Amino acid sequence: MSDAEALLRKEVGSLVDRLRRWTLSRWGVEAEPWGTRADLGRHLAQAFADAAAALEGGGRRSLPRLGPDLLVPDQLAVTGDDLVRAGPPDAICRDAVAHLLLHRFDLLDEAPSASLGGAAVLERGRQVCD
Repeated sequence: MSDAEALLRKEVGSLVDRLRRWTLSRWGVEAEPWGTRADLGRHLAQAFADAAAALEGGGRRSLPRLGPDLLVPDQLAVTGDDLVRAGPPDAICRDAVAHLLLHRFDLLDEAPSASLGGAAVLERGRQVCD
C-alpha cells in the first residue's frame, strides 16, 4: 500500500469514526448546496464509489439512499474501502483525500492541518468536487 493509499484509508476511518457518533437531528441540519449534512455525506460516498468503479473499468454506481441517515457513515466506510481496494494511483488518492477534507471542513468546521495541505488542500477539494 502506498503512502497516499494509507492516508486515504486513515482519513476515511477518522471521519467515519467521528460521524458515527452523530444523532439523527445532527444529520438533518442544512448543508447548502447539498441539502442536509446527510446529503453531503452521501455525495462524498457517491464520489468514492464512482472513483472505484472508474478504476475497475465499470460505470457509475448509483448508491441506494439508506435510511435512517445514521447509516451514512457506513456508506462512507464501505465506499472508501472499495476505493482503496481498487488500487488507485497516488493522484487519485490525493484527490479523494482533498475531497474528503473539504467536506470534513463543511461538516465539522475543521480546517486541515498544514501537514495535510491546509488551505491549499481545501482549494484542491473544491476543484475535485463535482
